Amino acid sequence: MIVRALPARSAAASSALLRGSPELRNGQAQLLEMVATGAPLRATLDALMLLIEAQSDGLFCSVLLLDEDGEHIHPGAGPNMPADYMAALDGLPIGPMAGSCGTAMYRRETVVVTDVLSDPLWAPYTAVIEPYGFRACWSTPIFLRDEEVLGSFAMYYKEVRSPGPFELDLIAVATNLAGIAIERTRRADQLDRYHHHLEQLVVQRTAELTAAKDKAEAGVAALRAAQEELVRSQKLAALGALVAGVAHELNTPIGNSIVTVSALGDQGRALAERYAAAGGIRRSELEDFLSSTEEAADLLLRNLTRAARLIDTFKQVAVERAGSPRRRVSLLTVVQEAAVAVRAALERRGARLAIDVAPEIELESYPDRLGHAISNVLDNTVQHAFPGKPDGVVTVSAGVRGDAVELAVADNGVGIAPEHLGRVFDPFFTTRLGSGNCGLGLNVAHNITTALLGGTLSAAPTPGGGARFVFLLPLTAPE
Repeated sequence: MIVRALPARSAAASSALLRGSPELRNGQAQLLEMVATGAPLRATLDALMLLIEAQSDGLFCSVLLLDEDGEHIHPGAGPNMPADYMAALDGLPIGPMAGSCGTAMYRRETVVVTDVLSDPLWAPYTAVIEPYGFRACWSTPIFLRDEEVLGSFAMYYKEVRSPGPFELDLIAVATNLAGIAIERTRRADQLDRYHHHLEQLVVQRTAELTAAKDKAEAGVAALRAAQEELVRSQKLAALGALVAGVAHELNTPIGNSIVTVSALGDQGRALAERYAAAGGIRRSELEDFLSSTEEAADLLLRNLTRAARLIDTFKQVAVERAGSPRRRVSLLTVVQEAAVAVRAALERRGARLAIDVAPEIELESYPDRLGHAISNVLDNTVQHAFPGKPDGVVTVSAGVRGDAVELAVADNGVGIAPEHLGRVFDPFFTTRLGSGNCGLGLNVAHNITTALLGGTLSAAPTPGGGARFVFLLPLTAPE
């Protein structure tokens, strides 16, 4: 048995990864993309295990996750590990004599066992592992920012052996990427719990308010104070959700950019050291460096571009009149301009757009912002209404109702689930998490309509399937 801590290899791992084979470099880029787009943790870890296993003959890899109680483990990934073996590990406690993985998490250091059949650490589990022919097992804890243990990464071989420098680099690469993926998922889970807690608080306060109203009909002043407190609580809940959502959405591209820049800097320093030591570098080394630099630049550009788009979308949540002139305009013109990009997107999905707006309907309003709100509703229809549904139709119609105009965007698509209907205008609410949608399109459209245009925007299912969004806009917008 060999029990020891790995040397500090986080930077070396990134450098080794960039100097490795194109398959390894491409694999890292794909894994970071999976993390950035919110792919399920199991799928990401499975892809990581397969990538590492492909670098060494006879290698089997697994990730075990440490429960929040800090004492028990459950399987996280092991696509090529025996299913019965992984199931046998579920719920086992960590400890000073708990095989390779349980001991590594307990001691917070790497545990290298060259022969599981003769090592005392594996004595309680020999009968579990022996039927599968594994002999060597090396395990390294996965940390959250070098503090909290998230789980462990393990490498198995069906022969007695110790790790060499190449295997140590692979271990560092795997634990680094696994830590990024697990931390991203934990933060997403924490955000979901936070949202649920806020909703429970609002429900609880509403129930308390109703009970107070029933019991104290004479206490009008006290009831009004309670209502104001509920409004303040809801505003604080909405603000908390907005701040948490912004931080959550920006964390991934910024984190990926930091990892990429750090790795590129490590490789540059390593190349400089080899140049200084040897008085020169080989052409192949320079070509590897240039190739890695190009890949890193591409990854940086994609992540920073995504962050810039997110920031631009966040800015639109706060609706301002500045930069949006108020003038008289034909509603048909605004709708036609808003529908230009959407029409082609619908045709690619086998759907079509029909516009039924009379040219004589005119508004004294903010056409740029109105067009933006209509575009967001139309784009939401493109994204959600017709997944695999043929003969889709989106109809935009309008009619004057007294001193207001009713503009309806209706489709014959899949409709809106009843449990989602009350949340479609909430910031960061989306049913397509991980596909590039951040859940702000309808929220921005609602804010523009209510705060700037002086109208309302509502959503409802249509008879026979589909959805209908209705703008009710004054013919003369407030100044």
